[in-house]
Amino acid sequence: MPAVRRNHRADVLPVQESPPPWGPVEIRSLRDRLRQADADERGRTEAAWDLIVVGAGIAGAGVARDAALRGLRVLVLDARDLAFGTSSRSSRLIHGGVRYLEQGELGLVYEALRERRLLYKIAGHIVQPARFLFPAYRGDRLPLWKLRIGLSLYDALSLYRSHGHRVLRPAAARALEPLLREEGLRGAVTYEDAVTDDARLTLATLQDARRHGAQVLTYAPVVAIRRADDDQLVELDGGLRVRARAVVVAAGPWTSERLLGVAGAHLLALSRGIHLVLRAADVPIRQPLVVQAQKERRILFVVPWGARTYLGTTDTAYEGDPAASGVTASDTDELFALIGKVLPGAVLGRERIVSAWSGVRPLVRDEHADPGDPTAEISRSHRIVETAEGVIAVVGGKLTTYRSMAEETVDRVIRRLRQRGRLPAGVGRCQTHRHPLVAGEPLSPLELQNPLLGDLAQRHGPLARDLHARIEADPRLGARIVEDLPYCWAEVDHAISHEGAVHLEDVLRRRIPLALTDADLGARVAREVATRLVTAWGGGAADIEAELQRYREAMRVETGRVLAPC
Repeated sequence: MPAVRRNHRADVLPVQESPPPWGPVEIRSLRDRLRQADADERGRTEAAWDLIVVGAGIAGAGVARDAALRGLRVLVLDARDLAFGTSSRSSRLIHGGVRYLEQGELGLVYEALRERRLLYKIAGHIVQPARFLFPAYRGDRLPLWKLRIGLSLYDALSLYRSHGHRVLRPAAARALEPLLREEGLRGAVTYEDAVTDDARLTLATLQDARRHGAQVLTYAPVVAIRRADDDQLVELDGGLRVRARAVVVAAGPWTSERLLGVAGAHLLALSRGIHLVLRAADVPIRQPLVVQAQKERRILFVVPWGARTYLGTTDTAYEGDPAASGVTASDTDELFALIGKVLPGAVLGRERIVSAWSGVRPLVRDEHADPGDPTAEISRSHRIVETAEGVIAVVGGKLTTYRSMAEETVDRVIRRLRQRGRLPAGVGRCQTHRHPLVAGEPLSPLELQNPLLGDLAQRHGPLARDLHARIEADPRLGARIVEDLPYCWAEVDHAISHEGAVHLEDVLRRRIPLALTDADLGARVAREVATRLVTAWGGGAADIEAELQRYREAMRVETGRVLAPC
């Protein structure tokens, strides 16, 4: 199995300074600057920004990082928190997409495998290689011989730069994973892909954009984008206006006619997917497992996650507000039925569920496809569109390919700015494949022997040293927030002061995922976390109660569970 990487490789990547603080003071200061700029520039024609990115998910973060590294003045706006939508609700995998081979999308698989290799290099602490096990049973739609051929092609498309696949006989497969059902097992294949923390990957990407001069403002809904002479005028909720030379919309499933006009009509097909989290003791698998959905051309995953195991995902057509996507009893029954056939010894009762999440995938609609086709059949390729008014949008795509999607999008922006004579001097080529997402010298093997420092490094990379220094100065910060999970109180304070958290949900859902991993969804510590957050923002007791109520509602919508009073 490939070795765990907790740092980028300094021999091929430059060392950079850490991003600036990103807490209440900085967020308020940016809002004030935008208000003052709006007041000063009404009636002027000079744009305050070269590029405004609408959307702080992984696609928008990638665009912002690429543009900032090239030297553009960048502002990122989002109606909610960073990674609020699909980018914190995925299967948390960086993968080439084995099943896309069956659909003939060799180009997409090649691109994804290339990007996986680059992410090993620039984000090695949060993109970890893993050995996936894919069993084949009698009656499966994909028999063992097809898996063998497919994985041979997978290895070739990776240019043989990853650990190649292996074919296992039934006895060897069950020796590797004793939980597998013995009856009907024809064998299995193992192959390399990677696991990640999708929300933290998005955060790290935005932090690198900020390190290179980009500004990020969350909870700033965009209500309109209009042409203003040779620029774009972005209007926020409340009337604030911001002028830019170019605008990129990277709003994921919220991409619509409201932002893009006619170009946004009927552009997307939405697909809802859910994941369930259980204790590792209930599903004690040894490595990520791939499960075939026998009657459909899709696969499911069962992935070990420290003291937890998660499984998913469904793939069903969705209509409505992507923020309102939740987990239903039928979703749960479907997943348990499919996984239970392969892992009969797993404990899969509803009462065993620790948490769950639900997300909506923005898939680019094929105008020639039958509207009734299953969403699993729709390509995961991305598309870049441009409106008559000059607004550029990037839609669709995969978490794995976000960097190359961003490169293509920024290339389009620069080409349009150059054609209009509006390109600033000194703008260079794409550099995102060369720079690590997290700055600093890699932690040494000696440092990684320190249990706390080594654990922090898996989430923060070289910045783990800063958190560890805080803990050494105040050992209370090293205490675990929840006993059976690795997160500590220093990470709460860091999320508030340096990671742009505005609400309690931002901390417990996307910075420190207690909402996904704690049996009580963070309810036992929510008041203490809310108190620290509200105090940093200068609020009082009423604000603490409002944050707790907001968090309860967010958990009810996403997981279907009603939290006890916090």
